[in-house]
Amino acid sequence: MLITLTVQPDGGRTRRSVRARMRGSLRTWNLAGGGLAVAGLGALVLGIPIGAGVLLPPGLIILVGPWLLTQAAAKARTGVYAETATYELSDDGVRVFTPSLRTGYLWPAVERVEDNGEFWIVVVGGTGMLVVPFTLLPEPEERKMRDFLTEQGLLVPV
Repeated sequence: MLITLTVQPDGGRTRRSVRARMRGSLRTWNLAGGGLAVAGLGALVLGIPIGAGVLLPPGLIILVGPWLLTQAAAKARTGVYAETATYELSDDGVRVFTPSLRTGYLWPAVERVEDNGEFWIVVVGGTGMLVVPFTLLPEPEERKMRDFLTEQGLLVPV
C-alpha cells in the first residue's frame, strides 16, 4: 500500500497543526494560568492587593502565553509550511517531503497516532512528532489508512 498526498501551503492549517502538536503542554499551561488568574481575581475581590498583584499578572501571562507561542511558532515555521508538502503513507511508515525538509518514521518506531479530527499526530519516542492532515485524503484512502493504523494498534482518538 502506498498513499500519496500533496498539500499546498495554508497559514490557518499551519497554526492548527502547531496547536495539535503542542496540545498536551498547552492544556497544562492554560490550566495553571487559569488557576493563578482566578486566585488573583479572588484576592482582588477579597481586598488582598498583594495576593492579586502576585497572582493575577503571572496567571494572565501564563494563560495568554501559549496562544502567543503557537502564533510565533507558526510564523517561525512559515519557511517549512509555506512549501508544498508531499506525504507518503505506506505499509512501512510515514514520510513527508518538501523542497527543504525530508523526514519520516517507520511504523515499528511509532508509539501512537493521535486522531484530533483534522490531523493524525504521529508520536515517536515521546518527542518526535509528525502531523498529517488526513482530512485532505480522498475518503477511500483515508478509510484504508485508518483501518491499517487501527489493525496495528496505533490509532488513538483524542
